[in-house]
Amino acid sequence: MAMVMASNNINPKCVSLRAKKIVVVDDHQYVLLAWAELFKKTQKAHTLVSIDYHPDTNPSFWLYAFQKAMAIDPDREASLVPIFQQKLMASIDPLDIKSVERVMEKMRNDEHINTAMNLGYLKNYHMINCMEKHQYETGHHYLVANENFGSLDDKMFKDAGFSVKSIEKEAYILDIDLDYFSSRESFQYQSEKSIVFKKLVLGASLITIARSVTYFDYLKKDDFSIAECEDNLITLIGKIIS
Repeated sequence: MAMVMASNNINPKCVSLRAKKIVVVDDHQYVLLAWAELFKKTQKAHTLVSIDYHPDTNPSFWLYAFQKAMAIDPDREASLVPIFQQKLMASIDPLDIKSVERVMEKMRNDEHINTAMNLGYLKNYHMINCMEKHQYETGHHYLVANENFGSLDDKMFKDAGFSVKSIEKEAYILDIDLDYFSSRESFQYQSEKSIVFKKLVLGASLITIARSVTYFDYLKKDDFSIAECEDNLITLIGKIIS
């Protein structure tokens, strides 16, 4: 039986399926609050597995800091940006969720992963996306091949280079952005072809979902709504769990 709560960014929609908690937010950066709650509850840094159209691994509060620096002195932008970023990070107590909430309006929807790394909520991440295979000092990026966009089949994971063995011994969060799903075909689930996704769902300490409706509407190929896509994904997760 699913328990559903009210939906917005600060009070997201929460669904419980056989003790598996799913948190759904409108804007992707607000999953950070759910990750913070998990960290506070478990006192444990998790690994993240994120499936997204975009890589979402920009530095913490980068756009806010850049715009503020440019407004003050464009010639000093390079030196001012890290100062403004550090000031915001210093205002956050990782165990005080209210302190995280207070800075959320200054965070973009592609800055939450590295913010979570900086706060100690995450110790590692695996970013499966359709745009870029970054090579950073921390984390791992996997580029989804064009023919696999929107797929949850084992072939997608294999072609991208992701192996579920890389997180088998880790406590991890599964994070999914709905803009990854461009058509209804994404949800034609066959368990024998989606063993990796099934394992990810069953093993996750928490599942977070971002609607990202602007990007979803821009990228979708079928005439289906964000509500239908969300329902399809949650129904699929429920099918796997049950």
